[in-house]
Amino acid sequence: MQDTFRNASEAWRRLETYRADRQRCKRYVYGEQWDDTIDTAYGRMTERQFIRRQGQEPLKNNILRRILRNVVGLYRSQYKVPLLSQKGSGLKGRELKEANDRRRRWFAENRMEELAPRLLEEFLISGLVAVKVADRRILPVTPDNFFFHSIGYDPRGSDVDLIGELHQVSYATLIQQFCSSIDDYRRISEIYGPRERQLEGCRILEVWHKEISLFSLSHDETSASLVLRPFPSQLADLRTSPSGRLLSKTSWRCRWYAPDGTLLRECEPSERHPYVFRAYPFIDGEVHSYISDIIDQQRYVNRLITLYDFIMRSSAKGVLLFPDECIPQGMDLQQVADEWGRFNGVIPYRARPGVPMPTQVSANSTNIGITDLLKIEIQMLEDISGVSPTLQGKLVANSTSGTLFAQQNEAAQTSLLDILRSFTDFLSHIASTAPTA
Repeated sequence: MQDTFRNASEAWRRLETYRADRQRCKRYVYGEQWDDTIDTAYGRMTERQFIRRQGQEPLKNNILRRILRNVVGLYRSQYKVPLLSQKGSGLKGRELKEANDRRRRWFAENRMEELAPRLLEEFLISGLVAVKVADRRILPVTPDNFFFHSIGYDPRGSDVDLIGELHQVSYATLIQQFCSSIDDYRRISEIYGPRERQLEGCRILEVWHKEISLFSLSHDETSASLVLRPFPSQLADLRTSPSGRLLSKTSWRCRWYAPDGTLLRECEPSERHPYVFRAYPFIDGEVHSYISDIIDQQRYVNRLITLYDFIMRSSAKGVLLFPDECIPQGMDLQQVADEWGRFNGVIPYRARPGVPMPTQVSANSTNIGITDLLKIEIQMLEDISGVSPTLQGKLVANSTSGTLFAQQNEAAQTSLLDILRSFTDFLSHIASTAPTA
């Protein structure tokens, strides 16, 4: 049992880099696009802090959110319940109709038409989506609390041997679900202190682990019958083990752990674990989300917009040449600069013979190609994301016919076909677990 907890902890640690990448992608999609930390002459700080330290305000144009809405909108316009086909399922006639009716009813009970777009949004942002199927319900699982261990690199997840999630529940819920005796209550009270009970909540770990049971099938000559016996798992017991055919049975066992590894509950073996998940693209066990591919273009667009704002402010005010002899009494040079920076600022000064008056030096430096660079970056962002103007419903030219526009729209969806088909296969896997009754 301790091995299971250690394996689950290791599986959780292996996904630390993924969880950090997910948080970064989520920040960019929802507008927090200047929070990456950088090394500066003032020390390590966020880009937002560095720009504000220079007296400027970081600007952004959130194109990622618009792209995400377009992809989710495209999927929602084409949403349908994944149904079985006669060729793929081997079912015919009434059996096929009943199986598909069960899928429709189950998806309707769980309001999948509303849940599926939200799951797709998570899939695009983080590259991993998961649900838990239990008690006729389809429950979304946040990837921040999800973990799994795979013995290979199958993107379908068929080679997973350990899977689970981290729950954070109230103390009352914990007592209700895991206390059946006074000893249980005493033990849980020792594990979870007052802080967890009141503020942070109680963390529990749900772990599903694949187990292999071995049996020997031998012929009993005295009774002239086949005998099925448990096969010893210890090598020392193999000398006395019966001879015959070796059979195996795979099952999944659920264990609930406290953060310190204390076993709270162990469930009976089950044929399968309750999770359905899909990682994209899962090359060499790595997850790379759709949004992560276009973050660099979004960053450069923000930098160009902010740089343009810097130049426009500098061009509007220019540089002020202020002789030391003209500094008003009771003011210092910083106060003069602050007053000059205001749009309606007034700086009193006393003119003196032979001393030049304050002079503003400015030049028009706004037309330096930033606009062209912005157009190029936005075009690259649309090309990489696959969300072209046609997919957004924009006519490339006023003379474009409806037939040509429909053909261009269909061709534009090709770049999104892979990730949308992967998500559809994920929904099909969920549908395959529909209850029979």
